[in-house]
Amino acid sequence: MHNHLINVLLASIIVEFAFLSPVMAEIQAPQFLLFKPKGQVQYSCDGQHWSAVTRNKFLFQNDHIQTGKDSSCMLLAQKDSTIQSMSENSSMIINKNGLVKKNGVITKTGSVNYLLGNINKKYFKALRCSVLRRSASTSPSYQLKTAKKITVSSKYPDLVWQHVGPEYSYRLNIDSHSFDITADNNASTVRFSLPALKSGCHKYFVTVLKDGNPFYEPSKKRKLYFMSEKEQAQLLNQKKAIEEIDPENGFLLGNFLEEKGLIVAAMDYYRHFFERNPEENQMRPFLIKVYSDLRLSQLKKAEINRYNAIQ
Repeated sequence: MHNHLINVLLASIIVEFAFLSPVMAEIQAPQFLLFKPKGQVQYSCDGQHWSAVTRNKFLFQNDHIQTGKDSSCMLLAQKDSTIQSMSENSSMIINKNGLVKKNGVITKTGSVNYLLGNINKKYFKALRCSVLRRSASTSPSYQLKTAKKITVSSKYPDLVWQHVGPEYSYRLNIDSHSFDITADNNASTVRFSLPALKSGCHKYFVTVLKDGNPFYEPSKKRKLYFMSEKEQAQLLNQKKAIEEIDPENGFLLGNFLEEKGLIVAAMDYYRHFFERNPEENQMRPFLIKVYSDLRLSQLKKAEINRYNAIQ
């Protein structure tokens, strides 16, 4: 059963977009993230049909988890970022209030100090981005949209935008600096690594060139923030804390970097995660949202179609 909040949210999506692509029979936010599965860890959505869990997995209301002999896993609570350890020969179910132990041992082991942000809130925001609009675009094919605001650093210096056609090149303008960029015509996107900039806020926009001459220029400038070395050092220390929790997890790192505004780096980690975990479709809206934030419409549409095809 949907609660009142879910019904209100779903109604707002229907009104906003008019035409909805297929959506899940039940829409709910994840309550836990299972990570570090070791040995025989199994998941079930009904308590009867079980499947092995070998990588990180979001857990929702009414999900069941059980561990076998010499097996264990960790559970990260979305509500308060606390971490619990589930020992061998244990089982539990998730209800609307959280985790309920059926048998075995489940122990609180710490927290991640809210480094992951509000996954619940972000999940529903990501779902909004997962609706495929059916109205035809009237914008010229060469019109280029870029991220409204983005953060970069010396370790994560990349900007990404959509490649609008083989006959075009680009000029990236940041304050009084400009960089002429030739695209790879075999790629659907353009990627450029920025040189070091003065830390702080900058204005940027991308001009579309044809035969070396300006052909399209956006009417509005966008915001770019370049991290100071001190800010980056703090970020990397926090990133290290997440890697210590689960060194192989791309999703946690992607979510963390997205929270910090490093959406290109977040995209890379999300994509790596789904390359290794294509079956984790419930988490796919997070990648769709990053594509939306980066204005990568072709990649966004392809990912929405993939998401809906697996419903």
